[in-house]
Amino acid sequence: MSRRYDIIYVDPPWDYGKPQHNGKVGTGGADTHYGVMSLNDIKAMNIEGIAERDCLLFMWTTGPQLANSIDVLRGWGFDYKQVAFCWDKMKVNPGSYTMTQFEFVMVGKRKRGKIPQPRGIRNARQAVNQMRAAHSAKPEQVADRINQMFPHHNKIELFARQDRKGWTCWGNELSELKHYQPIQKILFRS
Repeated sequence: MSRRYDIIYVDPPWDYGKPQHNGKVGTGGADTHYGVMSLNDIKAMNIEGIAERDCLLFMWTTGPQLANSIDVLRGWGFDYKQVAFCWDKMKVNPGSYTMTQFEFVMVGKRKRGKIPQPRGIRNARQAVNQMRAAHSAKPEQVADRINQMFPHHNKIELFARQDRKGWTCWGNELSELKHYQPIQKILFRS
């Protein structure tokens, strides 16, 4: 597989490395729902191996992972540009310092690259207000807005949970794994 992508959309399986919620391990944190990856394993992914020279990367993160997320973007060969989307889950979760109810999608641009052209809409709204659903399920509005912004580009979703029309989707929860092995070999240099 030698295909490269103009738009990469990723929801890393962050390992929070501590008990979640009520102070006990296995009480609803990410690791009780799916396999998580260490920060070093996430950083080691070969994202540059699937990225076009002119590429944007949209990455989900949470408050506790913000600093790590910028570090991951840099390690993957992207410069942090801004928070592209801010999701108000309209329901609070326990947090270490405050009750949390937001997740963020950061956008990074490939170093020495440009924003992929031609562009679609330039007025996509940053705020996404949608009630939280199943654990880690993300609002479709975000991918829809990315589609509107970049309607004619090669797009891939990493750690996808469902197929998305017009996108390559890679993730071990997909029903059809037709793209899984070739992309896996590039991402993990296996």
